[in-house]
Amino acid sequence: MKTNHPPSPDALLAFDALARHGGFTAAADALGCAKSRISQLVKQLEQELGTVLVLRNTRRVALTEAGQRLAVHARQLREMLDRVRGDVGNVQDCVEGPLVISSASAFAQFLLVPILSELSNQYPGLEMQLQVENRLQDPVAEGLDFCVRTRNVYDEGLVAKPLGFMRETVYASPGYLAQAPRLEHPEDLCLHRVLYDSSKAPSEAVEWSLEKDGVYLRMPVRPVLSCNQYAPLLSGAVAGCGLTLLPHYVASHFLASGQLVPVLPGWSHDCWPAFLVYPYRHPLPRKNEVFIQHVVPRLRALLAAEPQTA
Repeated sequence: MKTNHPPSPDALLAFDALARHGGFTAAADALGCAKSRISQLVKQLEQELGTVLVLRNTRRVALTEAGQRLAVHARQLREMLDRVRGDVGNVQDCVEGPLVISSASAFAQFLLVPILSELSNQYPGLEMQLQVENRLQDPVAEGLDFCVRTRNVYDEGLVAKPLGFMRETVYASPGYLAQAPRLEHPEDLCLHRVLYDSSKAPSEAVEWSLEKDGVYLRMPVRPVLSCNQYAPLLSGAVAGCGLTLLPHYVASHFLASGQLVPVLPGWSHDCWPAFLVYPYRHPLPRKNEVFIQHVVPRLRALLAAEPQTA
């Protein structure tokens, strides 16, 4: 009985095998199924299309005119499915195409971009898109392959690879320290100009919480410049504007060049973990595996190089 439903893809593939191999047994061998299954699917097609497709005899089958027309469509379906398999396999196996990564601005600027540049040189087919966001993003909802998250992962449904810890300590330029009051203890901070991170919660007092050897102090500070990003605070400190709190990875280049020096040895403000997070997939595309293998050990090494105390 003829129906209005489209033919079953399985039935069309069975008919294609029958048309190519000329017999039910040969078609069954080609598809790795029972001869009765091929016969069943061909009968299903004839019922759905309301026409005879195959003339059977003891040795071989012959296609009717309708069967010959259907064989063309069945072959096109098989060829299209073969192309799908190849295309998807290439995406899975090749290190090329888009990768979307999200990170907070300072982490992106001072740590991630140099590592991604190195990866791009090794795999020119990669098209990495870096989204610099200081807000929490959902990698599944926002189409992200990877996110760098700090302090917390926030979602147990994501894979999270620990990268290490970041710690804020106090830095200043030698020029500022040469003309500034003494600075031997956190209590001396009240005498100094401070570049203040205003990304702290608005309810917090304008102060620095410092710790050394289990001793915790909360010291009021006098900001001459406030900003919610590390880069301007770094620039201000290098220019001699005052003291500021920075993670080691932000200050390291300027420490090496002598433009900044650590102050208040042993005292630090805050310490928090960092993670590379991504949606669970099995198996991972090859380009994602390469990204993880390249980025994670390098970030771990850079964060491990940070001194535990300034």
